[in-house]
Amino acid sequence: MLFVGPTGTGKSVINKSFLVKLPNEQYTPNCINFSARTSANQTQDIIMAKLDRRRKGVFGPPMGKKCVVFVDDLNMPAKEKYGAQPPIELLRQWLDHHHWYDKKDTSSLNIVDVLFISAMGPPGGGKNDITGRFTRHLNIISIDSFDDETLTKIFSSIVDWHFSNGFDASFFRLGKIMVQATMSVYKATIDSFLPTPSKSHYIFNLRDFSRVIRGVLLAPPTHMQDGEKLIRLWIHEIYRVFYDRLIDSADKEMFFTIVKEKTSNFFKMNLEKLLCHLSRDGTVIDENIRSLFFGDYAKPDSDTKAYDEITDLHSLQEVMEFYLEEYNSCSKAPMSLVMFKFAIEHISRICRVLRQDNGHLLLVGIGGSGRQSTTKLGTFISDYVPFQIELTKNYSMLDWRDDLKRIMLKAGIERKSLVFLFNDSQITDEAMLEDIDMLLNTGDVPNIFAADERADIIDKAQGIARMEGKKIDATPLSVYNYFIDQVKANLHIVLGRYLYMSVLNSDLTD
Repeated sequence: MLFVGPTGTGKSVINKSFLVKLPNEQYTPNCINFSARTSANQTQDIIMAKLDRRRKGVFGPPMGKKCVVFVDDLNMPAKEKYGAQPPIELLRQWLDHHHWYDKKDTSSLNIVDVLFISAMGPPGGGKNDITGRFTRHLNIISIDSFDDETLTKIFSSIVDWHFSNGFDASFFRLGKIMVQATMSVYKATIDSFLPTPSKSHYIFNLRDFSRVIRGVLLAPPTHMQDGEKLIRLWIHEIYRVFYDRLIDSADKEMFFTIVKEKTSNFFKMNLEKLLCHLSRDGTVIDENIRSLFFGDYAKPDSDTKAYDEITDLHSLQEVMEFYLEEYNSCSKAPMSLVMFKFAIEHISRICRVLRQDNGHLLLVGIGGSGRQSTTKLGTFISDYVPFQIELTKNYSMLDWRDDLKRIMLKAGIERKSLVFLFNDSQITDEAMLEDIDMLLNTGDVPNIFAADERADIIDKAQGIARMEGKKIDATPLSVYNYFIDQVKANLHIVLGRYLYMSVLNSDLTD
């Protein structure tokens, strides 16, 4: 079976939620994410790792079960010299002939009781068309982009639920308007800012729409009593999700015009009235919106950190300098930074993303622009643990995998909130990007743990689940999936990218 549809239409969610609900005594799911660097050998290793040897030359799941292989982003693998995609050709061989060959002695490996489901986006933007010789085996289901009515229904339901918990009744109306305004800005952004080789990260999809809504939901009712404040928060989140991706003045000015127009059309308010406190003469320009801050870091001594508007910029600078002093007092590598406005803006942006579930960052800039310094300070402010690889002359893929194991164990077993900072200058092998891609998408790296290490993880994770009163099945797969859920919940990945580096895989920005 093959699901085809644009990014953000729920292909992966639909399939994974279906696989989770399958009876454990009958089915064993195996989820794989393809990327541009996925090889045929990797694909065979990942699938065979979940199969048992039944008898000589015959492999399958445990007797009485069926293995369901789900391949996401099926058409991502790059085409080789002759136009074929090796991972897909390997899958086609299995569907055609029901066997592979052992990579050591070329003996036949017959595969039984394995089912296949896949999902992919339409060709284009790094995704390729796949051969008809493969798709002829599959029932194809198309999932179209959601229409405006469906999107409004989805996000209005979420916003209505949020504003029913302690907010003033007037916020219900504003919430519905906010969803419509976000949709209009989202469509205008897609039409106005197209990806080019120098702007390869100008890729917008429904996930960006949801990030705006999710950002607005960060504000608690105790700190959101005013309708105008809600609109300012909406402008802030729109800017953080869309504007922060823009890299030249013309694009930024165009986006300011879009937001100004949509605010007037939907909320019936002009920016001059909403943001008059940001401008000395009352005329609001794009530069003034740089002074619009929301965050939970303004009161370091407070027990509860509330996501709220920060209006006193002088006090904000003092708070940032206080955080820097605290960082330097307990760090082995203190930083000598000047807390000017540009640095404070970036630290605020990083703190906002780290505060959210699955909050990952791609920092794009020229060398020496402060990507590492601001990330380290933002990590400290958020009370997270930073992690960086130590690149040496003899650093190998084995060392890389050991570092990834340490990251996953700290996040999944020790339950530490972790920020993994990784720069493009540290890429010694393109397979590193493949592993990062898998961590971003699934929270796991296939076959990274040996059998004894995996058994130890399952034992520890089972103990943690029991202590917390979590009711999970005692099967090794369910317990390991619980461990992966903890990794996804506690791990934040920050990728630093040099502005003129060759294009990273588009799926990293998804």
